[in-house]
Amino acid sequence: MSWLLWRQHRAQMAIVAGLLAVFAIPVVVTGRHLSDGLVACRASGPCGGLLDHYNAMLTSVNLTVAVPLIFGIFWGVSVIGRELETGTATLAWSQSVTRRHWVRVKLLWLFGTTLVASSALTVLVTWWSNTRNALQESRFSGLPFDLENLSPVGYSLFSAALGLLAGVAWRRVLPAVATTIAGFVGVRMIVELVVRPHYLSPVYRLLPMTGPRDDPPGSWVQNNEMVHNGRVIGGNIIGVPEACSQGIGKVDLNQCMNAHGYRVRITYQPASRYWTFQWIEFGIFAALSVVLVGAALVVLRRRDV
Repeated sequence: MSWLLWRQHRAQMAIVAGLLAVFAIPVVVTGRHLSDGLVACRASGPCGGLLDHYNAMLTSVNLTVAVPLIFGIFWGVSVIGRELETGTATLAWSQSVTRRHWVRVKLLWLFGTTLVASSALTVLVTWWSNTRNALQESRFSGLPFDLENLSPVGYSLFSAALGLLAGVAWRRVLPAVATTIAGFVGVRMIVELVVRPHYLSPVYRLLPMTGPRDDPPGSWVQNNEMVHNGRVIGGNIIGVPEACSQGIGKVDLNQCMNAHGYRVRITYQPASRYWTFQWIEFGIFAALSVVLVGAALVVLRRRDV
């Protein structure tokens, strides 16, 4: 059975290994240059323009956010769904291989290779991004969170499981691919935009109108609001007190509003929660993967081939 799997999927594995190697070469070369450049510029002055000459590599790294979906489309859908569509599964089950053993080996291959390939890619991206994170301190919010460390591995496992279920349910590759794309994008957007901000209760910080507006280093700032004596001021137009509106400059205006109880409230997740959020997100998508695999096994068991 293992030899048969190798014969069936060796082309896919060779392509993935080749693409990882091709991607790894510029990652290692440019990553070393960036690391050396960071050390040099910190010793001599500001490092603001260090990434300006690496826009192509930065774009390539950012595009890896779509790689988890590829595992679902090309591996998850085809590992069982294509065999059900072509009828080769029936041929395999009529030999000495039992259905249970056939499915078990297929699942081990699917999730084993997905785990190894996605982990290798994530290690490369995370290592390359160290310089960017050191300059921008932005790995907690937006795209960097989706590209680095544990979360991409969770997305990849979820994508493979979703493709597996779609392939088993449809038994046709094209509708299964469409279902996998729609389901993956939909769940990812819901988790990122709706669920993730509420993993833990945010921290609130009040700043005076006259003070510095620097965000907490490395944090994920979720909102900036104007408050008056503890009450949030809604809308786009802020009513200026009459005493502060008599033709004074911006600095004096801020001082006046500060004296009248106006403050800026920052809502954020501290940088110390980064790994907690990473583990929570990985756990969510790993749990969804288990549920999807279970559903695929139920569908496969109950439907006639």
